[in-house]
Amino acid sequence: MSLLVHGGRVFLDGEFVEKEILIEDGKIACIGRALSGEERADASGLLVLPGLIDPHVHLREPGATQKEDFTSGTQAAVAGGFTTVLDMPNNPSPTISAKRLEEKKRLAAKKAVCDVGFHFGATGDNFDEVEKARPGSLKVYLGMTTGSMAIGREAAEQHLRRFDSGKPVVVHASDDSEDEEKSLDKTYSNEEFCINAAAKYGQRIHLAHASDSHEVHLFKRFEKASAEVAPHYLFLNSLDAQRLGKLGTVYPLLRSEQKRLALWNALERIDCIATDHAPHTVEDKDEGAHGFPGLETSLALFLDAHNKNLLDIRWAIPRMGEKPAQIFNLEGKGRIA
Repeated sequence: MSLLVHGGRVFLDGEFVEKEILIEDGKIACIGRALSGEERADASGLLVLPGLIDPHVHLREPGATQKEDFTSGTQAAVAGGFTTVLDMPNNPSPTISAKRLEEKKRLAAKKAVCDVGFHFGATGDNFDEVEKARPGSLKVYLGMTTGSMAIGREAAEQHLRRFDSGKPVVVHASDDSEDEEKSLDKTYSNEEFCINAAAKYGQRIHLAHASDSHEVHLFKRFEKASAEVAPHYLFLNSLDAQRLGKLGTVYPLLRSEQKRLALWNALERIDCIATDHAPHTVEDKDEGAHGFPGLETSLALFLDAHNKNLLDIRWAIPRMGEKPAQIFNLEGKGRIA
């Protein structure tokens, strides 16, 4: 079966151009003009984007399906333009063994409506399980967050030494202190440690949910480092958190307006956008749960920012597709080609 997408402005090699796309058996077969296909999709007046990639989501299955499961989470992804998501390991039953990873893969294969990949969680003693599972990426928690997965620096360094240097180690360096300056001081210290250890062992590292411009500049001093930002750190500040009350709680904390604006000034050093999609029930939020959903709103926020002349959407699209594909070794994804 072939499908011809015509009439739209296609994001091709960093620019929007008027082209037609012929898709055969689910893959792009040709990009050009005056093409023909068995079925036609009229994209007149629309932007034609690559399937977006979110490298940081919490899909809640297994263990917390009252919040979301692989079906509802991936439906949200597709509604927001995402065709690939990478799921984090800190479920109530954390992804810290080969058995748990295979369980997640089986569940997603039955229920997901888009492609799902999985980060593997590092613990203080699961080095053999990491080698057994051979995951595409490893998540190291150096600060507390939802779930009890924070590990010490000695274990973290061992993981950085032993993990496949061709694959990224994702670093959660943020501290959960309510005092912004104390929180950031501890965060910077964790990041310095990771940079030094990664440089020592030649390991690729990726900074999760940067919430402050200094984090980005600090991390990007290392040539094998990449950094992501979540939309809420660009569009919300600590006053919004106060206004929202318990609905405004998230890890890391929303920052001051000054730090939010400084993060905008660091956009060119940001490698990718990641929602940190973390849905909860209203009851969970009332009890203090941290995290926001984000899959359905991320692209819309950046399109809106483009329309308000806050940024060029040509900056955002590669950071929601091509760049995360490169960072996480996702072949054949992230761009129209």
